[in-house]
Amino acid sequence: MSRTRHSEDGPPCKHMEALLNQAADGSSRGLKLWYATAHAARCSRCGRFLARLRETIGKLRSAKADEVPAAVLERLKNGPWRNSESEEPP
Repeated sequence: MSRTRHSEDGPPCKHMEALLNQAADGSSRGLKLWYATAHAARCSRCGRFLARLRETIGKLRSAKADEVPAAVLERLKNGPWRNSESEEPP
């Protein structure tokens, strides 16, 4: 399966961010899950974003911390992709 035209570096596609978040945290089912994972398989940015998000969520769940430190939450909410422009769907 070929990848999309943009480079490996950069933010996920804006139209996919919510679906990728749902796919990573396990709240997505059916066609939404299929669409998110199919897109991530073709799009290098979204694929990398999904893999990293799943890894982060897994680590947080395995840590079994009662509370995530405020600094970590802030970094997750305001990651570098928030200030960048990602490609919109054609």
